[in-house]
Amino acid sequence: MGQTFHVYPVDDLIAHDTETEDCICGPKIELVPSETGDGWLITHNSLDGREAKENR
Repeated sequence: MGQTFHVYPVDDLIAHDTETEDCICGPKIELVPSETGDGWLITHNSLDGREAKENR
């Protein structure tokens, strides 16, 4: 059976909803195929703009 994993920013302006995929930040939802059962990766967006300050 597949699992669901949430990746979310710590100490953001809001508390992210990691119980569902309906978070206010509009997370990216990806299907992750696996031999043991497909799972989901839910990547949340920060609301404090930290991505603009990160070095890439």
